[in-house]
Amino acid sequence: MKLSFANRLLVGRLLTRSGDQAWDFVVPLVLLKMLPGQLRIAAFYYFLVRLALVIFLPRLTSLIDRINRFNAARIGILLQLIGVIIGLISIYSISFLNSVEPMWGASPFIISFIALVLGGILSSLGSSFMDIAIANDLVPSSFDESELAKFNSRLRQVDLLTEVTAPVVAGLILVLESPRLALFGFFLVGMWNIISFVPEYLLLRSIFNERPDLKNKKVTVTSVKDNSFIKKITKGWRSFFKEPVALAVLAYAILWLSVLSPHGVLLTAFLNDGWKLPEWEIGLFRGFGAFFGLGATLLFPWIIKKLGLVRGTHLFIGFQSLAVFMVLVFFFMDSRIGQIGFLFFILLSRIGLYGFSLGEMQIRQVGIKPEARGEVNGFANALTGIATLGLYGAGALLPSTKDFITLIEFSVISVLLGLTVFSIWAKRQKNI
Repeated sequence: MKLSFANRLLVGRLLTRSGDQAWDFVVPLVLLKMLPGQLRIAAFYYFLVRLALVIFLPRLTSLIDRINRFNAARIGILLQLIGVIIGLISIYSISFLNSVEPMWGASPFIISFIALVLGGILSSLGSSFMDIAIANDLVPSSFDESELAKFNSRLRQVDLLTEVTAPVVAGLILVLESPRLALFGFFLVGMWNIISFVPEYLLLRSIFNERPDLKNKKVTVTSVKDNSFIKKITKGWRSFFKEPVALAVLAYAILWLSVLSPHGVLLTAFLNDGWKLPEWEIGLFRGFGAFFGLGATLLFPWIIKKLGLVRGTHLFIGFQSLAVFMVLVFFFMDSRIGQIGFLFFILLSRIGLYGFSLGEMQIRQVGIKPEARGEVNGFANALTGIATLGLYGAGALLPSTKDFITLIEFSVISVLLGLTVFSIWAKRQKNI
């Protein structure tokens, strides 16, 4: 049975996201398995990958505005494929160097680690590039505005499915062993990622063969100037903040400064080390986080239909703000009831966050000119990356888990600031 156009997009999303989630899950685990106690190395790896994403993604995604959509998709797949292959080879190189007597000093390990970081950067750039090329360019060109809310919700449901299931499946595969091959489970996860690019490519090719009108679009032609990379980035940021959707994007990025996420590393560390909650309870909390997020995806099309895109999105971030304020109230209750209320309102806030996230994505889909979607969305992703780096920087400066209240207060202020910024933007809107 032939899949419909929409379902082929969703299956492609499933393949991309499941591979990304599985790979991101196993790489730090394998690093820590090979280098016990070296948490800083895994953290440094992710810091460098995220930093490179912030710096290079906007320039890379500007390609989306200058080439046809099928070529853009092929570039995204190729970057991911090369990144995973380099990462796979690098991990085995580190494993080999870790199992033999050092003969050439630390140089081989450093080279292997640099290669691993390079692979991670290419893979992450390719993943973000594909996300923008498909969700922020192809999708809004394929569906009427009245259909976008429903399809975006289905996209987010796929994301939630992979967020929950891919790490579990990858974890089960990771424990598999073979006497003939070291890190056998990791090898299988890597091959899963590599092989998945084949059906993903075939699905995209069938989409563009069926709808050749989607392959080509109005492209941006820019004059070539001998500007430095820094000048180009600076000019790009200035242009981004002149976009009509810039404040809405900024409001969403500010929300990334919050630690109040069931899947957040900092909150998980506090619940385990500060409150001494058992692992099963934390795992249940994380699982419910995805469940509440799913609730938002079901509510979103209905609310947008009733209230409109701007008012509906405003309602979601207002609900999130109220929920995180209650999180702060319950945190100050030094009791088990306070803990339960704290966790419950974090879960409730996910409805607001996921709903606002869907609304912000649709605002970008309909509010950015087709010939500028690549670059503008690249800067939007970079903005959330900057917020993430800032959050983990603040966490690194925290003296101990006892001072976690500082991050909670900062998170509540950030969400309220995001609400304020979006409210300012929403008052100016007449066309969306």
